[in-house]
Amino acid sequence: MMSWSRAAIAACLAVAAGASGCVDLKKTYPEKRSFVLDVGAPPQEVPSKGALVLKINKFRVSPLFAGRAMVYRIADLQYESDFYDEWFVAPAALITQQTQRWLSASRGIQLVLLGLDHVEPTHLLEGTVTEFYGDFRGAPLAVFSLDLHLLDAGQERKVLFRRTYHQNVPLTDRSSEALARGLTEALRTVLIEVANDVGAADTARR
Repeated sequence: MMSWSRAAIAACLAVAAGASGCVDLKKTYPEKRSFVLDVGAPPQEVPSKGALVLKINKFRVSPLFAGRAMVYRIADLQYESDFYDEWFVAPAALITQQTQRWLSASRGIQLVLLGLDHVEPTHLLEGTVTEFYGDFRGAPLAVFSLDLHLLDAGQERKVLFRRTYHQNVPLTDRSSEALARGLTEALRTVLIEVANDVGAADTARR
């Protein structure tokens, strides 16, 4: 078996480089970028606190959108994930945290709990995000859907309401920045409805 010396290998590489032109050893690739959702606070100056103590169980997210990579729908049966542009944390944690912040500042809610806490809740909120992507099949859209149900925290865990929230938000372009803004707007619109529904369900219960 013929063995190749280092000199021979180096010579072959030099010939290949000469045949193909200069080799750019400093070729750059796009840097990864991370995005968040920031829905801000409800549109009111002084929230009126009620007696409702709400515990949010961490939301589940469809496996299609559960990873940190941004997801784009490019055909009816074709999705692709973005290797370079991603969410700063996984969507489940990101959306749950934004929901907790929003509802904590909403009228009629005294306290919103996440995880373990010594305070006993009056209600439980559970949800599954079923859509969380950019629809680029035509005019670009941010698509967001949330299946949510509210339960009485008593022993019987009575379901007080169950509802699916859905929002399509037109985007200015197909960039990741536009998608992050569009999904933020979609979540904010949904949370306005959620806060109203939670307050109405508690009022009806009493």
